[in-house]
Amino acid sequence: MQIDTDKLVSVILPAYNAEKYIGEAIESVLKQTYPSFELIVVDDGSQDRTVEIVKSFQDERIHLFKHVENKGLPSARNTAIEASHGRWIAPVDADDQWLPQRLEKMIDVLLENGDGYFVGDNSIICFDTPEGFKPWVYMLETYGIKSNEEILEISFHDYLMQRMPAFQPIFPIKPVNIAGLKYNPVIKSGEDFEFHCNLFRIGLKLKLCTTPFYLYRLTPGSMTSKPEASGVQALGLLLANEGFSNEEKNIFKSLLSRSENENKYRQFAHALKAKDFLKAILMFIKNPLLLIKLIIRLPHSLKYRITAKIYGARIK
Repeated sequence: MQIDTDKLVSVILPAYNAEKYIGEAIESVLKQTYPSFELIVVDDGSQDRTVEIVKSFQDERIHLFKHVENKGLPSARNTAIEASHGRWIAPVDADDQWLPQRLEKMIDVLLENGDGYFVGDNSIICFDTPEGFKPWVYMLETYGIKSNEEILEISFHDYLMQRMPAFQPIFPIKPVNIAGLKYNPVIKSGEDFEFHCNLFRIGLKLKLCTTPFYLYRLTPGSMTSKPEASGVQALGLLLANEGFSNEEKNIFKSLLSRSENENKYRQFAHALKAKDFLKAILMFIKNPLLLIKLIIRLPHSLKYRITAKIYGARIK
């Protein structure tokens, strides 16, 4: 079948042992009101029923590729991009979902502004419950971004100063290919942030939709629940990249210092959750500010746990 690539979106979905959720993720893509897309699924060496579930969908828009062994999320995304035919690339995680209008709304923005832009949207952070998704909070609210405007243009400086808002972008493939840009396979945490920074570096501008169309699932195994997950490695690599200005690198240095401190807090909180009190006490003796930070964050943590309990959700 002849593929019209002029308005084609290549949705890329990396998956590793994703049998529990990947069916719902695929269904949410297939329900898009925007008709011109392909869905490229890359199984990253799964040992469960992920491949079987993907093959159960009889839809010619779905293309399955398999890694013999697990290579990691960045490599799986790169494999999907290499196999794509579209004008734009739209990543989705295997445990998340899209609302039906997402592609239509995002592509309208891109068509209006051209290939010099990439787009993102607000996310609804959701609890994972026996009854499915239960909304908790909007992603942009957690960064203090509030606006009556439906579409915001975010400069690279503003993006960094707004604490690097997390979102899944839709970006034009042509300038990315010209620049030879890929997801960095050596990064274990913060690969999205590093890639977003490089999208800015190659000259793309960001349009951010304040309406949420992306459903982000909170799970116990999500990266946000891990004690090392604050992008220290990604920031170190960005600092070593000569393509950024001195002003941008100074911001990276500030963010790196803050991320290193955040990691120390995460490790402290993780030790308390694991009831490794000796480790927590030793960390507190070395850095008493960790306890102050814990006290400041306690109301938010309690709100999260109480809401999760009400919904019957698993706590990350």
